Amino acid sequence: MLFRTFLLFCVFAVPPLCAQEAGKSASALELSSQAFRAAAERVLPATVKVISRMQTAADRDAMQIQIPALKPQAGRRNPGDSTGTGFIIDPKGIIITNNHVIAKGVEVEIELPDGRTYTSTKFARDLETDLAVIWVAPDKGETLPVAVFGNSDLMEIGDWVLAIGNPFELDSTVSAGIISAKGRSLRNVQRTEFLQTDAAINPGNSGGPLINLNGEIIGINTAIASRSGGNQGIGFASPSNNAQWVVKQLVEKGKVERAWFGAVTQPVRPQDVKRLNLKDRSGVLVEYAVQDSPAQKAGIQENDVIQSFDDQPVNEVYQLQRLSERADLNGEHQVVIVREGKRYRIRFDVKAMPPSAGLLATPDNSVRSYVDNGFGILVVEGTPPIISRLRVGQRKGIVVLTVVPGGLAEKAGVRIGMLLTKVDGRDVPTLPMYLAARETGSLSAGIKLNVVHPGGSEEVLTVKVGE
Repeated sequence: MLFRTFLLFCVFAVPPLCAQEAGKSASALELSSQAFRAAAERVLPATVKVISRMQTAADRDAMQIQIPALKPQAGRRNPGDSTGTGFIIDPKGIIITNNHVIAKGVEVEIELPDGRTYTSTKFARDLETDLAVIWVAPDKGETLPVAVFGNSDLMEIGDWVLAIGNPFELDSTVSAGIISAKGRSLRNVQRTEFLQTDAAINPGNSGGPLINLNGEIIGINTAIASRSGGNQGIGFASPSNNAQWVVKQLVEKGKVERAWFGAVTQPVRPQDVKRLNLKDRSGVLVEYAVQDSPAQKAGIQENDVIQSFDDQPVNEVYQLQRLSERADLNGEHQVVIVREGKRYRIRFDVKAMPPSAGLLATPDNSVRSYVDNGFGILVVEGTPPIISRLRVGQRKGIVVLTVVPGGLAEKAGVRIGMLLTKVDGRDVPTLPMYLAARETGSLSAGIKLNVVHPGGSEEVLTVKVGE
């Protein structure tokens, strides 16, 4: 735009001045081009194609909940395959991608830009952040290119970024844009605050790197906001500082171990400042402390305003979430709160986050539950507070609280947080109706479950002996 402005100016201005200014503009554009080129060249060799081998085409279709999966090119892929992106962070063969890229894969194929391929069945996932780690085994003496992380906290709105990936199986594609916003939340990913970018992100970019002009990873491309299914200028990337913490645990432990504080909070609104005798809107407002949580046992109350956690300032809900979930399980912690205009320092111990923490974080802690040993799940009746937290509209049903690893339900794709609305075609808004439907169903023939994912997307699963 700047260069075009100079050209228009030159129609009416003094030619020598125009030539001088146009030369400066061209020089600036060339420097920008060189910066983009150098950044891309640094990361492209370590950006890989991730091909998830799935058992059925239905599994592939189910993955389209977040970003639509690729339609394989004729003669290149099996009907059940889907394609995304990842990047290598360790020359020993450690690769990062999105969990939804490999969500139902039984085997993953990795393709490097130089043509090398690897097959893997070893991966670890974190559903809470939609991140996954894949391990491949390079031959002895073989060197893999690696990408390096940058500091996502240093990125500001307006900073240039590049997105790299394999959109529509167009290998090693680079697009440019800026950071459009920070701290975005998405319905399907519970524990990440996203960077928003207008760099083109399309199906197949999932799991790929978002980089700064130093060629450092500052985000993992995860989702798009689109009415068409393609890029419309609004993409979301998981910040590198969050991803590094998750990936470190996945690599070392095979899972992410989070600490639990148990205070449900919201931003401080302008009307809260006067109502609670506050000086300003700093901090987060406590709605309530979850029953039997560390926060409740420490005496945290409704209308407390939490201003810091372990001496780190808290001004956003996601900041408290990030600080509390990473707290040392073996140490003492403290928060500074404002209550009725006075400041207090409260000390407490955290504990490991239970799988049901997100669902039970409601004022109603007296929900009815049922252990379905046949399916291998623990379910609770979907009370209005729980349904509200799942963001599934006005739907009614039974909520999955725990899934037994290796059980029939887990093999069928049932996950924690799903809302079961029908069992074999019968509505199940209450536990008695769920039990009645289960009694008439046959696991040998297969029991169909209509499920709703947190956020509202729907799916039909079949629980069957032998599947």
